[in-house]
Amino acid sequence: MVKILELRSLLRSYYQKCQMIVDPLIKFVAAFVTFTMINRAIGYNLKLEKTVVVLLVSLLCAFTPSSILVFLAMAFVIFHIASASPFMALFAALIFVVLYCFFLRFAPQYGYVVVAIPILSTLHIPYLVPILMGLVANPITILPSACGVIVYYMLQILQEHTVVSDSMALDDILPFYTEVFEALLDCKDILIVSGVFAVVIIVVYTVRKLKMEYAAELAILAGGVVNVFGFLICDLRFDSRVTLGSMIGGTLISVVVAFIALFFKRVLDYTAVENVQFEDDDYYYYVKAVPKIEIGVAQRTVEQINAKKEQTEEEDEDDYEEVLDEETGEVIFRPRSGSGAGGQVRRQKGGRSSGYFYRKMQEEKQKIREEEQQRARAQILAAKRYESGEEEYPEEEEMMQAKRKSFLEETNKDGEDNE
Repeated sequence: MVKILELRSLLRSYYQKCQMIVDPLIKFVAAFVTFTMINRAIGYNLKLEKTVVVLLVSLLCAFTPSSILVFLAMAFVIFHIASASPFMALFAALIFVVLYCFFLRFAPQYGYVVVAIPILSTLHIPYLVPILMGLVANPITILPSACGVIVYYMLQILQEHTVVSDSMALDDILPFYTEVFEALLDCKDILIVSGVFAVVIIVVYTVRKLKMEYAAELAILAGGVVNVFGFLICDLRFDSRVTLGSMIGGTLISVVVAFIALFFKRVLDYTAVENVQFEDDDYYYYVKAVPKIEIGVAQRTVEQINAKKEQTEEEDEDDYEEVLDEETGEVIFRPRSGSGAGGQVRRQKGGRSSGYFYRKMQEEKQKIREEEQQRARAQILAAKRYESGEEEYPEEEEMMQAKRKSFLEETNKDGEDNE
C-alpha cells in the first residue's frame, strides 16, 4: 500500500509541475478523438475528414473553453449532414442550437460532459459520466448529461435516415422530415437513459454528502447499484433497446474507474479521526476531522565513501609542506603552522601521508607531561611556604591557583631566555 501511495504522490507531483502542458494535451486528445469519431460515424464531407483539418481544429480546442469544443463538434455534424442533405442539416442545426443555448445558459463549464457521453457510449461505458459527476460536481450536471444523451441518439437517427440528395423541393424533403421527426419522438431510450443518469447523479451526490465514514466510496457503489437496477426496471417496464449484459459489464468497469479517480483525488485515514469541540460568542461547534493520507516521494541519496576518504587525505596533505632532509636525502613533511626545531615532522612512505596520527599522539603526550610538571611544581612550592611558616598547607583549589601562577612564571622566564 505504501508503494501505491508513493506512486500516487509521484504522479500528482509530476502533474502539478507540468499542469500547463498536461491540461492542453488532454483537451487536444479529447478533441481529436471527438472529431475522428464524428468523421467515422457520418463521414459525408471528405474535406472534414482530412487529418490536417482535424489536427488544426483539435489544436484550437486545446486552448479554448470546453463550450467551444461542443460548438465545433456540432458544426462538424451539421457540415457532414449538409453534404448529404441540406434540408436535414437545417433540421439538425435547429435542434443543436436549442440544445446548445439550453446547455450554455445553465452549465457552460461542463461542456466536456456533452462530448464524453457520445464518446464513451461507443466504448459501452457511458455510465461512468453520471457516477463521476455525482462524485465531484453537483446535480446541475443533469442538464449537460441529458444533452449528451440526446446528441448521441440523434446522431444515430440522422445517420440512419439521412439520404444523399441535393433537391430542395418540398415533395422530396417532406418525407425525410416526417421520418426523422417521428423517429426522434418514438425513441424512448432518450428519456430512459436521461432519467436513469439523473437518478444516479442525485443518489451519488446525496450519499457523498452524508456525515459518515467512507461516504465517497459508498456513493460510488450506490451509483453502480442504482444504475443497474434502473436499467433493469426500465427494460421490464418500457422494453428499452439497452443490452443488459453490456450494461452490467460497463457499470462494473465504470465503478472501478471511479474508484481509481477517487484514489487520485483524495485518500482519507479513518483510523486517525479526531473530534474537536470549540465555541465562540454565538455557537458551540462539534467538528469531526478526518486526516488525508499524504506520503512524500522517497528521496534517495548516494554517499560516496571513497570520494570522502580521498578528499580527507588531500586536505591532510595540504596541511604540510615538503622539506628535504640533507642528512638522509629523504623527503619529510613539516606542518605549515609549526616553527623552529620543535615542529613535528613525518616521513613520506609510498607517496602517502602516514605520520599525521603519530604527531597528534605526541602532542597529547606532551600536554599531559606539561600538566604533570605544573602540578608537581605547585606542590613543591606550597610545601616550601608551609615549612617556612608563611601560610598553612593549601587546599586543592589553592594548589591549583599556585600551579597556574608557577606555570606563568616559568613561561615568562623561558620567553626572556629565548630573547
